Amino acid sequence: MVQSKKQMWRQSLNIPRLMRRHFSSSRSVRAEAVTRKLVERDIKVGAEIEGFIVKDVSYIPEFSMSMIKLTHGRTGCEYIHLARDDNNNVFSVGFRTTPTDSTGLPHILEHTTLCGSSRYPCRDPFFKMLNRSMATFMNAMTGPDYTIYPFATQNKTDYSNLMSVYLDAVFRPNLKESDFKQEGWRLEHEVVNNKTTPIVIKGVVYNEMKGVFSENQSIFSEALLNNILPSHTYGVVSGGHPHHIPSLTYQDLKSFHKKYYHPSNCRMYSYGNFPLHDHLTFINKMYLSEFPDTNDYSKSTLVPSEPRWSSERRKHISCRNDPMASDLRKQSSLAVSILCNDIKATQDTFVMQILSELLVRGPNSAFYKSLVEPGIGGGFNPVVGYDSQTRDTIFSVGLSLVDPNDFDKIVDIYHNTINKVIDDGFEENNIKGILHNIELYTKHQTADFGLGMLYAITPVWNHGGNVLNVIKVNEKVLKFRKSIADNPQYLQDFVAENIKENNHRLILSMSPEEDFEQEQVAREAEILKQKLSSLGTVHKDAIYSQGLDLVREQESIQDVKCLPTLSVSDLNRDVDRVKLKGFLVQNIPIQVCTFPTNGLTYLRGVLNTSILSDDARSVLPLFCNIITKMGTNTKDYRQLDQIIQLKTGGLTFSTHIAENIYDMNSFEEGIVFFSFCLDRNVKPMCSLWSDIMTQVNLENIERYKTLVKVTASDAIHGIADCGHLYAMSSAASLVSLSAQRKEQFSGLTFVQTMKELSATSNLDDSLEMMANICNVAFQKKYFRLALNTAAENEKSVLPAVDSLLKSINGEFRQPFQLTKPNPIPAEIKGIHHVLPYQVNYTAFCVPTVEYAHPDFPVLRVIARLLSSKYLLPKIREKGGAYGAGANISSAGVFSFYSYRDPKPLDTFDIYNEASNWLKTGKYNDQDVEEAKLGVFQSIDAPIPPGNKGMRNFLFGISDDELQKHREIIMRLRKEDVIRVSARLESKAQGRALLGPPNNDILLRTDENWDRKIAE
Repeated sequence: MVQSKKQMWRQSLNIPRLMRRHFSSSRSVRAEAVTRKLVERDIKVGAEIEGFIVKDVSYIPEFSMSMIKLTHGRTGCEYIHLARDDNNNVFSVGFRTTPTDSTGLPHILEHTTLCGSSRYPCRDPFFKMLNRSMATFMNAMTGPDYTIYPFATQNKTDYSNLMSVYLDAVFRPNLKESDFKQEGWRLEHEVVNNKTTPIVIKGVVYNEMKGVFSENQSIFSEALLNNILPSHTYGVVSGGHPHHIPSLTYQDLKSFHKKYYHPSNCRMYSYGNFPLHDHLTFINKMYLSEFPDTNDYSKSTLVPSEPRWSSERRKHISCRNDPMASDLRKQSSLAVSILCNDIKATQDTFVMQILSELLVRGPNSAFYKSLVEPGIGGGFNPVVGYDSQTRDTIFSVGLSLVDPNDFDKIVDIYHNTINKVIDDGFEENNIKGILHNIELYTKHQTADFGLGMLYAITPVWNHGGNVLNVIKVNEKVLKFRKSIADNPQYLQDFVAENIKENNHRLILSMSPEEDFEQEQVAREAEILKQKLSSLGTVHKDAIYSQGLDLVREQESIQDVKCLPTLSVSDLNRDVDRVKLKGFLVQNIPIQVCTFPTNGLTYLRGVLNTSILSDDARSVLPLFCNIITKMGTNTKDYRQLDQIIQLKTGGLTFSTHIAENIYDMNSFEEGIVFFSFCLDRNVKPMCSLWSDIMTQVNLENIERYKTLVKVTASDAIHGIADCGHLYAMSSAASLVSLSAQRKEQFSGLTFVQTMKELSATSNLDDSLEMMANICNVAFQKKYFRLALNTAAENEKSVLPAVDSLLKSINGEFRQPFQLTKPNPIPAEIKGIHHVLPYQVNYTAFCVPTVEYAHPDFPVLRVIARLLSSKYLLPKIREKGGAYGAGANISSAGVFSFYSYRDPKPLDTFDIYNEASNWLKTGKYNDQDVEEAKLGVFQSIDAPIPPGNKGMRNFLFGISDDELQKHREIIMRLRKEDVIRVSARLESKAQGRALLGPPNNDILLRTDENWDRKIAE
């Protein structure tokens, strides 16, 4: 998986939230005692353990965690272990990968290493392990200067199995040329076994990157990285550009692996409560102790600091027209970016992260006031903020959906805003709010904490920085506070020196060109023409033969006995039950889950919206987005945002659809409100909710216009990144009532709604509709609450909740109100959404049975079986799509999907034959067993304290109901799969296709396709 700039940017913003942890003294002592037991006695600085030399042992009280840093004596491999009392253990093996061209070498190598190794020679052991494991996370990802292979699991045997597969993959991969061609690129006939069809370029990564560059914001973010850091590895596309990928040779791949995937250039990471000795013993014995090459390649992969510019530079690039934009004149983007500190300067990074929050986060930030609120564009573009993922870090400010005539105006506003910040400084409460959030979000326990730490330390570690300085956040907070105390102008001086006087500044702009898409197609055609022009008849015959050989290899039966596996018998027979209590406060039912929450209290509530009009329902997601951002009768929206940051982790509303688990044709619809806070702030948190629900101010039309534009911009961007989800939503809406509502709330229907609304000059009626929604939704009539808190806080929390409920209007009637619309006719329908992409996203959906039906858990297993044994081999390996799979929703809608797919019509034929494949039984009992394991991965996934009991509260699925599912899956056999496969042969069928014009789709008249062209 290539890690996009957008993904890295989001992670960089989350890093400060992995920071500061505060405990009561007694809890801290207990936590330290437990953690220190995880560090074996012989782990001391200077000690040698299984060939590794201990370089440092440090306790990090903010996270109740010990860090052990080691180096392998013989090979130089670096190792960091984070010992913590957490059973969701993590392992990662990673390498500094610094390509010098845009052929996608590290990305294609990431894919190819996972296609088979010396110890595990079967095809694609990575994908096969997805169903032979209880991993809570399994993936591999390529960043601009590193490649990492992480996994997480709670099972010790599973951990050992996955470690063996991952290490063998990276150190002893087969790197077969056929795998390179499958995953990277190849020349092949359009129809493999038909020599008369044209020769085209195929390949999984090739199509993946065509999909990446179908998204305009991906083009923009990649160009920003390439142009602000042009002198070394960041000046190329690490994931690979479709125009350059066909230049990569198989020999290049093997040479790159020899140099970059060497232990001297390797960094291994482990986290959790499994013994470190076991990890080191296995790694040394199996891979490092007798590694044949002891050269040091690490120096040759170093990334130098970028030479600083003496003056700013400007760059303009082109992109495609976006038919989803509400104003075709305003489709441009601009960003002003500066190169900041070396990533190894961790205190400067910390200060820049705080400054980024002060400058661009929320309505009190300087650039929000100067750039977003004046309505120059549609809102900040996705690159905005501080990016601390590269050797030299980057800070960017910019807008999307702007008029090119405003480019200079935006640049002038940027400079004026920086000057104003230096003159006026920052409000003390805004700084306090950020520091409060650092404390709050690090007390907030997540199921993937170990993975979060990996992502946080990898960029600094990758460049030889001090990882301990990244993790020891309390010290950085203290230094920051001292700097402010010693110099009240500290932040202004920092801005002046590091931003205003920074000459390494890039002004990047992007505008659509009418013929952009045609130019891309023409360029690809020219590349193909050049490839073919040098080929004689013999070479073309070889292409045909090689295509047939690859198909035979892909279709060959693989012996997977070499792969380790868990079995269902290794799992617990019973679900992990959660103790829940029920209370009545002001006659409102409250579910209470008492559990150690590390000093936090979580509050959720469900408000029914079933009686809303169709017009009001269509904008309900907009209502959820704006209602906590408009202000109240006593606090304007800036004051409200400030106190929310000072007292809570944020107040959020979201749309809510919960299917009746006993009836597919009825569901609960509403909105969920959610927040959490430090235990000491429960009363002010409840008071804030009371203010929102009883005195929200909806009279500021200008503020509302800003929020509408920002919401529309967010909805429009990123469709190509999640195209398979939009396709599934669209297809499911043709066969399911609840899916229809979800499509209205989060699918292309909502994108279209926001496009039209943002183009409306008069929003008075829309704002009045928001007020009407308030009157309907903020009532006690259909209302329920859930609290997750520590047992000792239960009695102190309930009075604050009592005050909240007293303030809300109306009288309680019942906690649930089900919606039961008229049934959808059982028809076959298809929708083709024509969008300017180079690849396709497909989905096929059929209704099956409700959640409580005994066939539902069987269908969950069928979905996993189809994904691994039928869809991936046919659609990904042979068809060249980046991904494919099947799942079943809680509504009983069974969905097939493909992602970045070059052959959508073939894919629909594959979907149509799925039930026949199941009936023929061309799979064995072990395949079914593995599919069952795949389902248990999600059933047994760790649940953090703040989410315990939510399956019951939000969706009405009790532990008893889940136990029934578990027991059915435990005893399920192949004959059950064959019997239930008939459920996929429904008379109601929904299909969706997102992508470029596919005229042949309309020829499939029996599927009743309708074409929708975005305009």
